[in-house]
Amino acid sequence: MLTRITNFLYKLLDSFWLLPTAMAASGVLFAYVFISLDTLIADMGLGPLLFPLVAEGMEGARATLAAVSSSMVTVVSVTFSVTMVALTLATSQFGPRLLGTILRDRKSQACLGAFLLTYLYNLLVLHSLDAFEPEKGPRIAVAMGLVLGVASFFVLIYFIQHVALSIKADQVIALVYNDLRENIQRLYPREFTLEELHQARKKPAKPASGGPWDAEPALPKNFVDQAYVVRSRTSGYVQALSIDWILNLAQTRNLVIQMLVRPGDFLMAGGRIALVWPYEKHYEALEDKLRGALVLGSDRTLYQDLEFAILQLVEVALRALSPGINDPHTAIVCVDRLGVALAELARRNMGSPWRINEEGRVRVKLKTFTFEGAVDASFHKIRQAMGTSPTVGIRMLEVLGAVADVAPREEQRAVLLEQGRMVLGELERVLHEENDIADARKRFDTLRRTAQGFPPV
Repeated sequence: MLTRITNFLYKLLDSFWLLPTAMAASGVLFAYVFISLDTLIADMGLGPLLFPLVAEGMEGARATLAAVSSSMVTVVSVTFSVTMVALTLATSQFGPRLLGTILRDRKSQACLGAFLLTYLYNLLVLHSLDAFEPEKGPRIAVAMGLVLGVASFFVLIYFIQHVALSIKADQVIALVYNDLRENIQRLYPREFTLEELHQARKKPAKPASGGPWDAEPALPKNFVDQAYVVRSRTSGYVQALSIDWILNLAQTRNLVIQMLVRPGDFLMAGGRIALVWPYEKHYEALEDKLRGALVLGSDRTLYQDLEFAILQLVEVALRALSPGINDPHTAIVCVDRLGVALAELARRNMGSPWRINEEGRVRVKLKTFTFEGAVDASFHKIRQAMGTSPTVGIRMLEVLGAVADVAPREEQRAVLLEQGRMVLGELERVLHEENDIADARKRFDTLRRTAQGFPPV
């Protein structure tokens, strides 16, 4: 239940309408506060004394508020139109799955919210004018409405500039990378210390994370043959998984559970969710509880699915490499960003699939996202699509070498080296000039030396 609520709140906070709606609601609050303040000052007769430069004519106040309110309606319409045009251009060039990333842009949301705030504020103050006596018209509220109208003019200028810049390829890539980096830091918050990284370079063994989960136990004998299979009743993408729920279920019922899906997997109706040991005939209630630990949806989300964040950058690169666009520079920028993300992952503890109780007994084995999976997701598709742009492949070798230089563990460097071998094989297939092939082999040699622990030449 907690995972479902957290997943819902994550979607809510990432929605396009939340911030504009909150700012519009604040406009209602501001109107109430300033109208109440004007009423208090009017009752005390201090208006002309405190605000001699603010005209109190009722007709002038009504005209000012009406003009600002009507202009804000037009501005909001223009804002929506410009936003839709920018979204159409961005999604057609970079892919429809980036729609959520672009909609999460807080600056665009804040601009729209400022216009809605100004509109609602002036409309409510205009509606309240009849409650004031003609000789005691609102002064502060009208002046604030005028200030908000002028401020909205400058916000509109900023919004147009921001939208124009936001559809640039480099800016879209930066937005997607920021989502990827934030998800890495949120999903894997523990970063290895310098001492742990130094020890990992000296010794190939995995550094400890301070808990029993780093052990490498085994499942019970004949687990797969004797386990009970829990299957799904519906289809959809696994958006979230409650690990604590599954672990508590295994603990309370003295079970061993192996999860066969992870966030990001597509689950068909009737597909396997988990294996439960020991086998019992009456597991209907247990099945419902295990199904309740999963949140299924019609699409993938960033909440617990790091691979989806990686694939968004990959999609931008693939579209750039398509014959219709043929923009190797954009693909190279994506490869650079993916390299930075992999270097960040290499320095973090991505956790263990094992969950063990205090007595040292295995309770849960999860299907987890690994560093090898991150490397494959980052470069497999780009490598397969780079046939007409070998410069992208050469840059991939350089990036793999740079990541290998900072990767602390030997198994990580081995994964990077294997990916480099596949990239070199693809380059040797598409390149025909000997000097170009020699250039690619030189970069691979640098990667190989770095992955083996030698300084690059």
